[in-house]
Amino acid sequence: MELQWRLDIWILVVLCVLAGQLVKLLLYSVPQRRLQLALLGQSAGLPSLHASAGSCLLTLMALRTGWRSVETSVALGFVVIAVFDAMRVRSAAQEQRRLVHDLVQVEQAAGPWRRRVAGYLDILAHTPAHVAAGLVWGFLFALAFGTV
Repeated sequence: MELQWRLDIWILVVLCVLAGQLVKLLLYSVPQRRLQLALLGQSAGLPSLHASAGSCLLTLMALRTGWRSVETSVALGFVVIAVFDAMRVRSAAQEQRRLVHDLVQVEQAAGPWRRRVAGYLDILAHTPAHVAAGLVWGFLFALAFGTV
């Protein structure tokens, strides 16, 4: 019984992530009128994979064990670390990409490198809106399917 209960939680978290990735695929493919299958493997973008998985796990643990349980505390720690990482590390990487892009654009001898560096800027990075949407997505998914 205990093992089945734990598996149910992780199955719901995985389903939340998969559903979020499908939403991301639709949100980015529809405006471009082209299926962006590469987005299924990216954690960044709207909604944030990190934030939605953590939020779903935290909400499920709170629903099943209560806010004062050890499990919920661990899940809260996981969410805080994941969101911090998503915001700080990803934003630093995005800033580095912008600086390299600017340097290549200024340098006249960069020629063939300009197109290649411009492609690196297309990589999605987390923004506060992406993370907030991920937190809300995970919370609502857990409420919708975790109480059944």
